[in-house]
Amino acid sequence: MEPQKKNTPNKAIVILFSLIILTVVVYFILQMILPELFQNMPTGEVQPVKPNE
Repeated sequence: MEPQKKNTPNKAIVILFSLIILTVVVYFILQMILPELFQNMPTGEVQPVKPNE
């Protein structure tokens, strides 16, 4: 019997996935340490539409 080849993902995929996780973790750590840093970020709040005058 031949040894079965393991199905492993590409190294680039593993690096990109870990970078995304690392970015999210760093964001939450920065938000806990420096909350005023993110106060001016847009949050996508709905604003009323004003007709042109």
